[in-house]
Amino acid sequence: MDSLALEEPLRPVIGPGTSTSVDKALDVCEVLSLEPGGMSLSDLARALKQPRPSVHRLLTVLKRRGYVRQDEETQHYSLSVKMLDLCFRLLGRSELRLHAYPVLRDYAAQSGYHTFLSVPSAGEVTDIWRSEAGDVAMRMAYGKEMPAHCASYFGGNAGSAPATRRLSCLRLAEPRDVSRSGELVRHLGFDSSDRQQDGAGVQRMCCTCAPVFDYTGREVARVGVFGHGPDDRPIAGVHNRGAWELARHISMRLGYLSAVAMGVA
Repeated sequence: MDSLALEEPLRPVIGPGTSTSVDKALDVCEVLSLEPGGMSLSDLARALKQPRPSVHRLLTVLKRRGYVRQDEETQHYSLSVKMLDLCFRLLGRSELRLHAYPVLRDYAAQSGYHTFLSVPSAGEVTDIWRSEAGDVAMRMAYGKEMPAHCASYFGGNAGSAPATRRLSCLRLAEPRDVSRSGELVRHLGFDSSDRQQDGAGVQRMCCTCAPVFDYTGREVARVGVFGHGPDDRPIAGVHNRGAWELARHISMRLGYLSAVAMGVA
């Protein structure tokens, strides 16, 4: 709605009855929502008790932004599905969390490894792990270009030396990747001697992740498993398969009909 400021500058609300351009635009949307068949400019201006030129300016902005459409034959204005699309985006993320968290929580509790849910479109990563007391804990991070555990790992804490840190990262894209995980592991922060010695004596983290699809077949997130250890064999083996199964299970819960094709023999 920022474009409305170009049509009529916003003014601070001084008291009851004072309306801004945003207020008026929302009034237009609310009135149109009550008329599925749309309204003419004259009828809309009458319902809003606003001058026709002012209402027309608001409709022009809303139409340009895709929130209102105009019938070519009747010239009536009505709401578009963009409002609904915004709601579905919000509900989609809520549904993703609803279906993903129980699955990731159970895996973390049983394996002792950290699990995570990454939603790139929201710049959001959730890390789930089993605490020393046996409870399952969770934290969220926002705006990370890398999964939060990777970014914090290489960023380091006070007094730590990033040069001594090592990460083995495995990114799965299709079922056959599970059986050829050894070819896909990326070693970040390693030199040749580290790899030959399996990283002995250095702080090392290993992670693997797989795609989550919604009912439309669109990749909406990635889920994965990570932990610390002397080498990446657990991640390239049992947890590699575990990450793929986590992604498949969550995709099925989101209504992805091809999730059965994600199965690994």
